Amino acid sequence: MPPKTQETKLLLTNKDTKEVETITLNTIKKWRFDLFELRQNIINHIETSKIALPEYHMILTYYNKHKNRDTITRQHRFIRNTIEELFNPRYRGNPFKSSHFFFIERHKSILSSSDGIKYYLFNQVSVDNMVLDTITNVSEYDLCDADIVKGAYHSHILKSEIPDEVIFKPNKKLRQLIYEVTGNENIDETIDSYTLKNIKASLLEAVCKRSEIVGNSKASVKVVRQNPKYYYDGFYGWKGYIAYTTKTCYNPDMMVEVIDDANSSLLIKASTIPIKTTNKRMVINEDDL
Repeated sequence: MPPKTQETKLLLTNKDTKEVETITLNTIKKWRFDLFELRQNIINHIETSKIALPEYHMILTYYNKHKNRDTITRQHRFIRNTIEELFNPRYRGNPFKSSHFFFIERHKSILSSSDGIKYYLFNQVSVDNMVLDTITNVSEYDLCDADIVKGAYHSHILKSEIPDEVIFKPNKKLRQLIYEVTGNENIDETIDSYTLKNIKASLLEAVCKRSEIVGNSKASVKVVRQNPKYYYDGFYGWKGYIAYTTKTCYNPDMMVEVIDDANSSLLIKASTIPIKTTNKRMVINEDDL
């Protein structure tokens, strides 16, 4: 009979609590299942509730290394309120007319060890640091002297389409923004659709740069339009954007940290039932609260 295969384990030590967590292959498989359930819940709710579908994906990189989540959510609130005021003044707060989805993602956390080498978590380790435990006969990463250093935050924002009539008949504040971006206060209604789409993306970029913690460089804000051919982790189009922005939501704690439900057009309802039991998070409409 062949010897029983030992499951490879990764030991992580929390810098604050000094607790050691063992991550196994089975744990990773469970994370993947929970992640799929979360994504499917969000997608199903958007579709069944007729919430305006995401059309733009905005990626915000902050010029300082912000690690306070409240700082990021305050900026999200400012951006959402500004977008609503400019592009959705008549139906403000109505997710069926204009929707927003905010996600907070950390840059890669690292393990910083006394040998001066940094090991990225949840990614390929930069050097081979495997050590064989002669008692258990299991190879493990030698991270006994390593501390977890969390990465800084950046943001992903999904926004529904901006109606053409809002651009052609802007309110006073939007007219000022249009002038700031294009040099003209009004957009000619005979403009071609390709140019109009680019103007809308530029207006959203300009709104994001009004945030006090977003830089003015081209790298600070990236705006991408929804593409039905876009693919990520088995999901296409706007669903691929949902999949991408939730890619680190592999356990309940990360789901709560990543999804900014306070500023999004849907909320994750708090539940006392552990996700490992239900395998689901219920997503509800703001209007139902």
